[in-house]
Amino acid sequence: MTEPVCIDCWRRDNLTFAQRLDPAYVKPGPKYRCAMHRAQCEADGRGPERTDRAA
Repeated sequence: MTEPVCIDCWRRDNLTFAQRLDPAYVKPGPKYRCAMHRAQCEADGRGPERTDRAA
């Protein structure tokens, strides 16, 4: 598996509804999102994902 997988698609396909609500299943860090979920995040006002969080 060399292609990145959209974290939102993976969660939808592999976790139950209760698991998706559980904070233990939310992992911090950079995440890859497909074009559909990236557009949805930007529309929600969350903006593009930042990968330069060193500061």
